[in-house]
Amino acid sequence: MLKSLIIKNYALIEDLQASFDAGFTVITGETGAGKSILLGALDFVLGRRADTKVMRNPDEKCIVEAHFDLSAYGLKSIFDQLDLDYDAATILRREIWPSGKSRAFVNDSPASLNQIQELKKNLVEIHHQGDTHDLENESFQLNFIDTIAGLQGTIKKYSSDYLRWQKTKARYEDLVLRQQKALQEQDYQKFVLEELNALNLDKLNQNELEQSLNLAQNQEQIQNVIQEVSTLIDQEEFGLLDRLFTMRQRINSISGVSDEFLQLSQRIDSLRIELEDIRSTLESQLGSIEYEPEELLGIEQRLDELYRIQRKHGLQSVEELIEFRDELSKGLQDSSDLEETIQQLEIDLSAMEDDLEKQAEQLFQSRSGVIPELESRLGQFFKDLALPEARIKFKLERTSRLNLNGGVQSSIWFSANRGIDLRPIEKVASGGEMSRVTLSVKAVLAEYEHLPTLIFDEIDTGISGETALKMAEILSQMSGRGQLFCLTHLPQTAAKGRFHKRIFKDSTGEKTRTYIQDLEPQQRILEIAQMIGGHELTDSAKAHARQLLN
Repeated sequence: MLKSLIIKNYALIEDLQASFDAGFTVITGETGAGKSILLGALDFVLGRRADTKVMRNPDEKCIVEAHFDLSAYGLKSIFDQLDLDYDAATILRREIWPSGKSRAFVNDSPASLNQIQELKKNLVEIHHQGDTHDLENESFQLNFIDTIAGLQGTIKKYSSDYLRWQKTKARYEDLVLRQQKALQEQDYQKFVLEELNALNLDKLNQNELEQSLNLAQNQEQIQNVIQEVSTLIDQEEFGLLDRLFTMRQRINSISGVSDEFLQLSQRIDSLRIELEDIRSTLESQLGSIEYEPEELLGIEQRLDELYRIQRKHGLQSVEELIEFRDELSKGLQDSSDLEETIQQLEIDLSAMEDDLEKQAEQLFQSRSGVIPELESRLGQFFKDLALPEARIKFKLERTSRLNLNGGVQSSIWFSANRGIDLRPIEKVASGGEMSRVTLSVKAVLAEYEHLPTLIFDEIDTGISGETALKMAEILSQMSGRGQLFCLTHLPQTAAKGRFHKRIFKDSTGEKTRTYIQDLEPQQRILEIAQMIGGHELTDSAKAHARQLLN
């Protein structure tokens, strides 16, 4: 429950601290005194977006702290799910700096607004003035029915399975689109792959082919040069080998004179050996460059095809063509694998959809089964709240398609008077009727939901007399299950509170400040008497106030 609220530099509040207890607390005050400011500050610390306009002094930091006692509510698992530090004495704090920067903390650890907003769902429910749109909200209607029917676990499983089905369905649809695109390109990819495979790229050496073509195209000139050089080497008497032989003999004749001449003879011998090797190499080349016309044509055709395909795909080498071929091959294989994946997903989706349909039907039956009792219980509250002829109907219809709500759509139909047909509640209920229906729904929910704190902001607007008294009794009964606050202008409601706080503002000099005051018994009599008779405190108003309090 909410133990205390500390507000600094927020709107008309300069520095305010308020403590709260369990049970029913009423908060009263004149219009404009600052009741809405108090709720606004609580909304702010519970995750509402920050706005520097709320800062009383724009040059100072704004701070709102809310202290909760959670020891009786078993919320540690919720904190764990939100990755927040749990403490039975939990503190939420929000700050706005003059720069506009906002920070949030849970038990002194930084927290995101999303974390705090999720945590709020398990801490506080605030029903703002005129806030009856919940009754028109399909999610609220179904959550109400599910809470009464004890279906929270069932709908949680259904929702989880539904989201998994949706995710699988989205993947299936994405793969089908990819497959359609792949099929459009597949024929061309197969043709290109056949072209590449025809080149036998793994055994193709472009450099060797180009050299062979160059040799074949110049073989006549090469043969003539080789023959000419061979003649220079081997020609009798005038050939290079014979001349080197003669030179070595002449140098040998004087090798005994000096070691230098012996070395020269050896060098000439080395030249002769090298020259013989050159001759041998030329002879082997002469045999290797003899290409038949058909062979030359084959080399030219193979290179022409290679060059054509390289130009076609903007590639420069055989290695790049091999990489391109492998990518095409993998893509075609992936297309085949894709078909298998799609077929499996179709099977999975069908099974998931069948299971969801069964769950949805069970949910529908369970929800439908609890509605008559629910309508009857609400009808009893209507009688207590001076709507004796009012009727309410929760309409559930199975949808043709599954949805997150369990394959249903819902609406609330209402009639306040006998003989008037039921119609959608948002179209026929007056403000006072909507307030009474809302309170009735909240009263029923309070028996099943155990929120630490429930706050009503003028839920009793548009109600008076005996009906107001009965509504105050219902609020008092609801507070027996948890902490309940009601901001009110009605003396009947104010008198039913276990605790009574008064919001007021005071203007001193040029500043106006909002304060909160705990009212003692005598002060409560005066406050309620003012609510009955205005600022003129008559004896009859005081007597009426005492009667209400007693």
